[in-house]
Amino acid sequence: MLEYIWLLLPLGLLIGWLAAKRDNIKKQKMLRYLNLRYFIEESQEVDESLLTLPPDFDADNLRFSLMLGDLFRKRGEIDKAINLHEYLIKEAPTKALTEKVYLSLAEDYLAAGMLDRAESTLRQLLESEEYRDLALLKLTKIYKQQREWLQSIAMLEQMESLTSLLRAEMAHLYCELAEEALAEGSSAGLERMMLWLDKAYKADKNCVRATLIRAYGLYQYQQYPLALETLLEIERQEIKLVPLIVPIIYEIYHLENEDELFLQWLEQIISKNNHILLKAWKTHYLILHRSFDAGIDYLQAALKQTPNLLGLTILNQLQKYQNRSEEAELIDQTFQEMLDRYAQFQCDSCGYTTKTLQWSCPSCFEWNRSMPVEDIVALKVKHH
Repeated sequence: MLEYIWLLLPLGLLIGWLAAKRDNIKKQKMLRYLNLRYFIEESQEVDESLLTLPPDFDADNLRFSLMLGDLFRKRGEIDKAINLHEYLIKEAPTKALTEKVYLSLAEDYLAAGMLDRAESTLRQLLESEEYRDLALLKLTKIYKQQREWLQSIAMLEQMESLTSLLRAEMAHLYCELAEEALAEGSSAGLERMMLWLDKAYKADKNCVRATLIRAYGLYQYQQYPLALETLLEIERQEIKLVPLIVPIIYEIYHLENEDELFLQWLEQIISKNNHILLKAWKTHYLILHRSFDAGIDYLQAALKQTPNLLGLTILNQLQKYQNRSEEAELIDQTFQEMLDRYAQFQCDSCGYTTKTLQWSCPSCFEWNRSMPVEDIVALKVKHH
């Protein structure tokens, strides 16, 4: 029995020696990367001769260095992040890790505003199974910044599947092209505008922006019945945005000598949408087409039923002119100025408020969520 113990003793010593050597290698690697971290933090540039990695460099150490580079970028030390990630690309042991480094490097370039380098780096990932869609999304953002709408659309079209949010984004990109075509002010530009808008509807059939552009183009070329028909589609697409189109609908009905039809349409909308701006427009109509008292009485009754600070402000201003009804032009001008002053929009997703309509919320970046606020009081309540 003892002879077996003597035979096993050298084997035990060998195993112990190998385990100690492995621990020592791990300690050396950790020490090396602690030194690497100190070197990068104290230096503006990386000397590659000092960063030569050992032959047994492994994926765990690369991931550590990759996180270190990402930390530099988050701290605003973009140069250090770029230097480290550019070096790590040469040393990544696997394709998967190489792609991960490319993604981090592209983020560095984007943070530095080096869009051309970010673009070329992201294109390295278009063959990647894991990062292809993410690279396409980031390329879309780059081309949007450069106002290269067709390039942005091309990136989205290459994605395997588009969410409703991305379809909405594609529709708005086509709307950008449509607005550029409309600005040309030519019949050829109008044709191109219609082409882009058709594509926008294919991406998102409820794109209100596309409907507004189409209606404005038709209105600009004095095709009033078609413009009106187009505008009325917005009630189906998003009834909350109807208050935005009341002025142009009123103008078209007036040009067509159908003012009474405007009132009928407005009353039908008010039965579905209780927004104060719609009631204010009915007040405006009654003052201009019937009598000052008729408008005041209507607005007072509406505010008794549904109190509203903006409505009360309008009522108070109109009462000041009640005894000077002959100054119709001044009243109309004052009415418009009041609406312009108090018109506000609020994202119904995150609550962000803006003075003008934003198709993409600057806060949460969701599309088509900016809606007219129902009362200026709501803004103050939201922010306190």
